[in-house]
Amino acid sequence: MGRIAALVLTFAACAAPPEVRTTRFAVGGMVCRSCEEGICAAVRKLDGVEACSADHAAGAAEVRHDPARAPAAAIAEAITKLGYTASPAEPPPAP
Repeated sequence: MGRIAALVLTFAACAAPPEVRTTRFAVGGMVCRSCEEGICAAVRKLDGVEACSADHAAGAAEVRHDPARAPAAAIAEAITKLGYTASPAEPPPAP
């Protein structure tokens, strides 16, 4: 039994860590702080989401997530189910 546990721990230590990234979403329809809080509450319920921040004045949300478990499309869907528009924002052009 001890050998099995040692093997499991060895493989777990060698496993690649999840690829966590921050994705910015253009969000339409937010008008107040309550909108921001509602969006982030819904997004945080998704498995693979680590953090969320939203800014109604900027019309944007940033989500730190593991794309393998919480793809951008699933995050956008969670936001649109609340009645907002949402899509991943284009990354800024390289200098």
